[in-house]
Amino acid sequence: MRYIYPILLILLISSGCVSSRQFKELELQKTQLQRMSDSLLALSANQAGELGNLRLSHEQLSADVAGLRSDTNTTGNQLRRLQHEIQEAMRQNQMLEENYRKLLKGRESETTEMMNQLRDARTQLLQREDSVLALEKALKAKIARLTELEEILARRDREMQALRTTVAKALKSYEGAGLTVQVRNGKVYVSLSEKLLFASGSTGVAENGKKALTQLGQALNADTTLQILVEGHTDDVPMKPAINLQDNWDLSVLRATSIVRILIKDGGVQKTRITASGKGEYSPVAPNDSPENKAKNRRTEIILSPKLDVLYDLVK
Repeated sequence: MRYIYPILLILLISSGCVSSRQFKELELQKTQLQRMSDSLLALSANQAGELGNLRLSHEQLSADVAGLRSDTNTTGNQLRRLQHEIQEAMRQNQMLEENYRKLLKGRESETTEMMNQLRDARTQLLQREDSVLALEKALKAKIARLTELEEILARRDREMQALRTTVAKALKSYEGAGLTVQVRNGKVYVSLSEKLLFASGSTGVAENGKKALTQLGQALNADTTLQILVEGHTDDVPMKPAINLQDNWDLSVLRATSIVRILIKDGGVQKTRITASGKGEYSPVAPNDSPENKAKNRRTEIILSPKLDVLYDLVK
């Protein structure tokens, strides 16, 4: 547009027929054209600026698009990786769930087995507790019986000591004459020497011995529960065979029966309480190596025992 006005001016001048009015119109047109030219120039400049801005915007947008594409590719890669990881996680989760179900099923079996074992253990424990209680009960009963037995034995010991005292007192006049009274193993042993009762080799009791046996029998009647055993003893000197006497066995037995008859007849002892026995020379209290020791062995022992039925019942 800026070349149009000079060209028109040249054409008018060269024509040589321009009037004043026309000139003014031309000037006016010139001015208008100038303004139009300026406006076009300004518009052209604005359009050029806008075009530059558009180019910059386009370049920026292109760069942004390229960046977005790059980001999109990266994001896509990340997304695909995440999807793969998710799929892998889901697969592992499925495996874990399956393993958990298997484990749970196995644990249920183990739990059932453990519960059965626990129940059996509790049953055994209860049985053992019952056994312990039964043993404790039995032990208490045994302790009670033992205590009762000890009390009875203690009472029997006291009774035997009292009996010894009674017998010793009843036969006090015969002390030193071949009579001793002792308590051994819960029994009272009344030992009568041969010289107090018999002549050598004889089975007949002397008068002094009869008196002693009569007093002893009367003392024994104070306790009718006592069991009486009469044992005859000899030394080891063989005796000469005689009527009804073949050896020391016969002599010891017949002497015992002679004493039993006196205790029953003169002492009043019940026949059911008394027993006669003989041991001959086979239960000496001293070696048969001197006259003194042989005299000790020639003796009769009257053994007094308490009735032990109550003790036997407790033991049973």
